Amino acid sequence: MKRVGIATATAAVAALALALVLGLLGGTPTGAGDNGDGYRLFCGPGLTPSTPDHKASWLGGVVLDFGRGTPCPDPQPSSAAVLFGSVANGHGSFSLVELGWLYVLLVFLVTLLAAWAVQARGTLRLLFLLPPLLPLLEPAFARLFVSTFAEPAGLFGAYTLMCGLAVIAATRAGDGFARLSALLLVAVGGVVGGLAKIGFLPLFVLAVLVCAVTAARPGRGAWWAGRIVGPVIAVLLVLEIIAPIRTNLAWQDRNYADVNAVNVVYTFVLADLPGSAHRLGLPEDAQQSAGHAYYPDGPEALAGSDVLLEQPGTVKHKAWDLLLEHPGVLAGAIGVGLQATLGRSLPYLPDTPWSAASRPPDNSAPVSGDMGGDSTTFQQWLDGMGIPWLPAVLVLLSLAAAVVALLRNRRSTTRYGIVAGVAATAALGIAAMAVVGDGYFEIAKHVWLAAYLLDVATLALGVVVAPVVLRRGRELWNRRRAAAGTPETREPEPATPVN
Repeated sequence: MKRVGIATATAAVAALALALVLGLLGGTPTGAGDNGDGYRLFCGPGLTPSTPDHKASWLGGVVLDFGRGTPCPDPQPSSAAVLFGSVANGHGSFSLVELGWLYVLLVFLVTLLAAWAVQARGTLRLLFLLPPLLPLLEPAFARLFVSTFAEPAGLFGAYTLMCGLAVIAATRAGDGFARLSALLLVAVGGVVGGLAKIGFLPLFVLAVLVCAVTAARPGRGAWWAGRIVGPVIAVLLVLEIIAPIRTNLAWQDRNYADVNAVNVVYTFVLADLPGSAHRLGLPEDAQQSAGHAYYPDGPEALAGSDVLLEQPGTVKHKAWDLLLEHPGVLAGAIGVGLQATLGRSLPYLPDTPWSAASRPPDNSAPVSGDMGGDSTTFQQWLDGMGIPWLPAVLVLLSLAAAVVALLRNRRSTTRYGIVAGVAATAALGIAAMAVVGDGYFEIAKHVWLAAYLLDVATLALGVVVAPVVLRRGRELWNRRRAAAGTPETREPEPATPVN
């Protein structure tokens, strides 16, 4: 009961902190304004923004209230849509505040299970949950829980996955239901996060790999029983997610094949590989439009786009083939994606609620640096970052910590390097999916979840390194005291009695 009580208190503190950050307890709700993507989700349950023109995008604020309309025929297939619909269906009006409370409840439940499981080998190991939790409470990440984007489902899935990994690091295979709980958290996090949007698929892939190599032996069963639980869960996950992934890819191809192809070719390939227009089957004057995206002016403003729009899939695959021939260019683009994680605040998405007094920017998408729609402003945005190489260094350090954890796993803090390695690998995968799938357009938002994962990796590295630093520091202190002739404190010897 003590263990359950501590877990409940921990989960309650986490949920309360999240609710306070979101302004759900009597304050002004903090969210993320719509950039046009929100319609993909709120049209499914037939919601209509409660604004004069019944639109929610680029209004200078977060539209919180919705009325009822006619459901659209082709909403985005996403785990975010399932969560959105669970609170949006069943009554006449709807507020994004309700969605925010749903995520607070889900964070409470995940933290409760993780906090219970992580105590299998001591209450002190609750500290292992801090690396996933603390970044979740950053306003730059938490505010998207009050939005109409698919990103918050990816964030919740990533948090759940990282909590499961923390429990795996803190426990052993023989810890029974604690390890099974960890596998459950990893599986749920991979499915919810990976199905939020196709760009977050690396979360699912890593969840499958973690389950496949993790042992969990409930009770005193045979040694081989603990080796088959994880692989069985991994196989079930793959079988379960094949159909949803195919559905998601088909929806993306139906609705955004031309947009994605234009962005990949013009903002990325033509910009980073000048003179490649002929290899893509485009006229040579297409190079003049390099660095510009599909939005905000539309493809008509881009030279040669009419040729691309006839067969967007074919041209995009030619672009991918060209990138495989130039792996250095691809690696550099992924590095730019990692660098863009430093822009996780997404200032072009307002965070205050919309009202009649809200002033929209200009009724169109801004061409700012973090939007990546113009090569000049985009490069200026990148050049203005303080330490552009920091995210890449964090990835390398995290991968090194994971290798050490695999080779030497005697201490739980050393095993925690796996958390850093998986978080960094997921961030790297999301950055790669972003640049390959949509070029540099709106790169900051596309790698926003990777920014959260890099923060988790950074704190996880602290868990790995801190005990080593403290131990070395204590040894150095003792040596200095010995060199100074000051003996260590010891118990006094008893006095000799006087006869």
